[in-house]
Amino acid sequence: MGFFDTLGETITSTGKVVGSKTKEAAETAKLNLQIAQEEARLKKAYEALGEAYFKNHEDDMPEQYAVYAVDIRESAARLDSLTKDKQILKNQKRCGSCGAWMPNEDRFCGKCGAENEILAKGTEAKEAGPEAEAAEQAEPEAEAAEQAEPAGDEEEAE
Repeated sequence: MGFFDTLGETITSTGKVVGSKTKEAAETAKLNLQIAQEEARLKKAYEALGEAYFKNHEDDMPEQYAVYAVDIRESAARLDSLTKDKQILKNQKRCGSCGAWMPNEDRFCGKCGAENEILAKGTEAKEAGPEAEAAEQAEPEAEAAEQAEPAGDEEEAE
């Protein structure tokens, strides 16, 4: 019976080691999650602090931070330009009163109710450059091609 006693002790010992390692791995995973959450909170706090500082000291920024201020202004300008290009493609304009985006065809702003000029489709798109003009010229051709397709083709394909 010595063999079976030794085997039983080995199995028991191995089970305890596995249980210990499993508990250790679970505790490590829990700590890693808590660390990641704290790092995210810290990053968010730094971002909020930086944004608040920038807004309060934009005009009197110390020299060591001026580089960051320039980057922020340039990035904000690019973001504004890209947003405007996107809205032009979506046939929208900014309200002259509150700045909200609204369809070019709307006379009154849905956000503040202010009266705005109705823009003809493509009025602002011409400001976007040659790409917008080419897309505008291609649009009637695409619509004509769609209208030329017989309606029954889709049903026959199924």
